[in-house]
Amino acid sequence: MRNAMICVSVMLAIFLAWPMVFGSEQSSAVRAAGAKVAAVAAPSASARLVQTSVKPAGAPQAQVLESCFKRYEREYARCNAIDSSCRMKVADQWDLCEATGFWP
Repeated sequence: MRNAMICVSVMLAIFLAWPMVFGSEQSSAVRAAGAKVAAVAAPSASARLVQTSVKPAGAPQAQVLESCFKRYEREYARCNAIDSSCRMKVADQWDLCEATGFWP
């Protein structure tokens, strides 16, 4: 088993290092063309993100957002005492809330 793992590791290293060592001019031209396409597409994508994520300055806040933990406590209390799937779902939602800033 050890010899098989060594063989697989060597084959993977060769597979990953081959283009760097023996790359041709054609492959570098393809990479350069791909980089140009990515450079052209990137500004339009970031402009869309800025336009959709910026709120107007005078927009009133409709409601005061409660903390993720307070919402977690409230949702957790609604779960049945033996319903572990409900409790896991609420825990996942709490984690997402902590990461994104809003309850899913």
